[in-house]
Amino acid sequence: MPPLRMLIASAFVVVLVATRSTAQEPDNRETPQPVTPAKIVADVNGESITEAELAAVVDRQLRGRQIPPEAVKEIRQLILQSLISGRLVDQFLADKKIEARPEEVDSAIQDIKKRVAAAGLSFDDVLELQGLTEESLRVRIAGEVAFQKFADAEVTDDKLKAYFASHEQEFDGTEVRASHLLIKLEQDAGDEQRKAALAKIEAIRQEIIQGLDFAEAAKKHSEGPSAPDGGDLGFFPRRDRMAEPFASAAFALQKGEISEPVETRFGLHLIQVTDCKPGDKGLDDVRGSLRDVLNRDLWERIAAQQRKGAKIEIHD
Repeated sequence: MPPLRMLIASAFVVVLVATRSTAQEPDNRETPQPVTPAKIVADVNGESITEAELAAVVDRQLRGRQIPPEAVKEIRQLILQSLISGRLVDQFLADKKIEARPEEVDSAIQDIKKRVAAAGLSFDDVLELQGLTEESLRVRIAGEVAFQKFADAEVTDDKLKAYFASHEQEFDGTEVRASHLLIKLEQDAGDEQRKAALAKIEAIRQEIIQGLDFAEAAKKHSEGPSAPDGGDLGFFPRRDRMAEPFASAAFALQKGEISEPVETRFGLHLIQVTDCKPGDKGLDDVRGSLRDVLNRDLWERIAAQQRKGAKIEIHD
């Protein structure tokens, strides 16, 4: 599930510059299948999502990357669900009569055009590369401005303070040093493969609990690149460095404690925290990133709540 569909000007320009860079590189992807732009791939309470809209987002995600066909299909479905969630949030805001004023959208468009020009790019060309028109960009910006108005009223300073107090290590700069032991497991592994991998890592965990040094166990059994170093990963913060299940498990451990098996897209892990460096950032230092997290959570809660009573038909 993706985060907020933030399309503020600065982020948009970063994406456009990156798009120009990848567009100049050889395209090693599989030849895309022809699409029928007007085809309806989903209806959300009577509002349609077209093949053109879905294909444009998928193309932006995959540009310049070699992806197996089965992975493309999975990404396509995830993006379609994200678009459905976006429609549901937009409909929620419309029902509450929360909308962007035309001048707010005009201002954002002009800011984007200035930034694009400063980067030496053509606004029309980069819109085309992104599978957007100026009108579709305006619609997306209007939705973002409307949501931000709602979020600004909902995510109060008291809520920021309370969330920071209960999640301080996630934001104050605290870092832990951890080692891990990896048993690889493909994401599409069958039940038998999963059971075998889990049995293997559970047996290794029992060896460690019974006295085998974690670093020695990692050197002996781990299938990850850090195995020669005893699984040492160095220091890392709670967010934006490690896969979420891994980071969450690591920060829940006491120094020296061994985790239960943790699954990520790489496989199954055992984790041991070996050191901790407390952070020193206060609420004022992280207010912006904290607000982004709460805004994203709010967006996802609205989408989930709206799904309960929605009429959603998927034709893809």
